[in-house]
Amino acid sequence: MSATLKFDQRAIAVVELLGTTTECEDFEEALRERRWPVLQKEGGPSTAMSARTTRYLLECRFPGSRVNARRGARERIEVVGDELQLDLVVEVTDLVVRDPEHRPAWFAYERPAADDPPSSPPTRRARWQRQVRRWCAERLAPYRTGRHISAASRSRAEELATRTLPGAVTPSPRVTVRRPMATPDPDPGAVTARRRREDREIFRLCHAAAVLMIASSLIARLWPQGFAAWWVLGAVAIAALGPSAYWLTRIMPGKPGAALMSALGLGAGMAAVGTMIELSGEPDGPSGAMGLVVVAAGYGVFTGIRLLVRQWSWRVVAPWLLPAVLPLALGFFPSLGLGLHALYLDAFGLNLEDVEIPRLWQVIATVRLGLAVNLWLIALAGLGYLQHLHWCVRDRWIGFTLLGFFALVLLMSGVWNFGLQTAAHAGAGAVRAAASGEAVDAYFGISPQWVCVRPIGPVKDIHVDGGEFRPSRPYLKIGDASGTAVLWDPAEKDALKMPMDKLRIVPVDKPSKSCAPSV
Repeated sequence: MSATLKFDQRAIAVVELLGTTTECEDFEEALRERRWPVLQKEGGPSTAMSARTTRYLLECRFPGSRVNARRGARERIEVVGDELQLDLVVEVTDLVVRDPEHRPAWFAYERPAADDPPSSPPTRRARWQRQVRRWCAERLAPYRTGRHISAASRSRAEELATRTLPGAVTPSPRVTVRRPMATPDPDPGAVTARRRREDREIFRLCHAAAVLMIASSLIARLWPQGFAAWWVLGAVAIAALGPSAYWLTRIMPGKPGAALMSALGLGAGMAAVGTMIELSGEPDGPSGAMGLVVVAAGYGVFTGIRLLVRQWSWRVVAPWLLPAVLPLALGFFPSLGLGLHALYLDAFGLNLEDVEIPRLWQVIATVRLGLAVNLWLIALAGLGYLQHLHWCVRDRWIGFTLLGFFALVLLMSGVWNFGLQTAAHAGAGAVRAAASGEAVDAYFGISPQWVCVRPIGPVKDIHVDGGEFRPSRPYLKIGDASGTAVLWDPAEKDALKMPMDKLRIVPVDKPSKSCAPSV
């Protein structure tokens, strides 16, 4: 176990061990290696030859979620017993609850001398100046001492503000305290929130807000298709408001009305943001909703891998992540991404040598292919969630087998469905569009364009490879390489290769019926 591993959960366990002195020592040594302290030990005495029952009261510390943590503690202790071949039974497991108070924050500051009571009745101007100085001292804190205080009442905060601390500057008698700007003093007897619980609730509230925003953006995208297309997403958005209101009541204890109104405001705000993200894009441009879904999926995968690293260590997880880093290194070899261009050009009956691809687009295609290869990281993230929820503590070979199977399936699916097949489909779609006389979209540096071609000199003197050149026809210029232009004839469905110095190429917006020059 890594020395820097963070312990999220602490569980108390009662363990019954039937064993000899040697087995008890081995068990205690294993507990020390895992930094699980033994709180109490009963039973014995056992010897090196005879086995006796010994009961341990120990504290099991491990990372992960509180969900299913009691079972996770039991199985972790049983794993130790299985590794040492011990006759061990875990009788009781329960979680240690540590939830400190989140007391109100105060700032210490030194009152200015002008704030002292005047010796004579002040004038109106003096009263206004005194109020302005007091407001500046309390809110802008120009005389702030820098001391930060956590206290449940003003009297306790003032006591701590004037307390002498070793190595610190001795506070003056003028030191007093104030609350953060626009924050009133706590009411006597008010319910005090819990620090760790509040942090968790804020974290969960952020996830609920993200769900509301993504659902609203998807609803805006599916709105023209009718209620039947988006009612499930609407139910998800409404369902997310319930947990949001509950978590807000825990953040603001004793104020259910304010929590409910905050939840409704959060829902309305996230719905507005999600709708604006979807509607702000161009009609034919990329969808903002799908962009949010991709970002959310990436966040989910990253979080799963992060949880896996926290469960183990970088030294253990690094070999698993090495294939994920490999595409980044492959970016320095952009020719590896030319497989996408080759499949695209194959639909026109061309090879890579026929069209020159810019170097930058080769790198982009390599990164695109690398992202498709890394689809298998979804399986690795799934293992991280299983570990975090303590569902893969014992019999890990089952989880590893499933991981290997799904990783292989996702790897093949990513390479084929999101890599090679998309290139083939893009090429076939470009051929269909060209045959119909429509504009053809660019593909990773290949920019087909409709042109009219004027020969320079007699047509019979121009060498044509692949078919017959007819200047009256419009052609689709696929690209060029080494001074040779590649033109695709939609009528004959053939590609022509001709020297560029013998041609004058005139781009057109759309193919006309005839490119013959008017007389």
